[in-house]
Amino acid sequence: MLKDKDKRSSFNGILQGIEYYVVLLRFLLYLKIKTSEARSTAFYKGLSEKSKVHGDDFKNR
Repeated sequence: MLKDKDKRSSFNGILQGIEYYVVLLRFLLYLKIKTSEARSTAFYKGLSEKSKVHGDDFKNR
């Protein structure tokens, strides 16, 4: 049988493992949001540059 101290120790180990995955998931979500923002910014800048070069007005299309 496990003693109370052993039970707490294994429970703390499980909690530490869960904390690790929570931190990892938060970091991945942060990267996904930053990547999405960068893509939309690049897309907008691309449209802006196209309109300057070709004289197109994308607002009136």
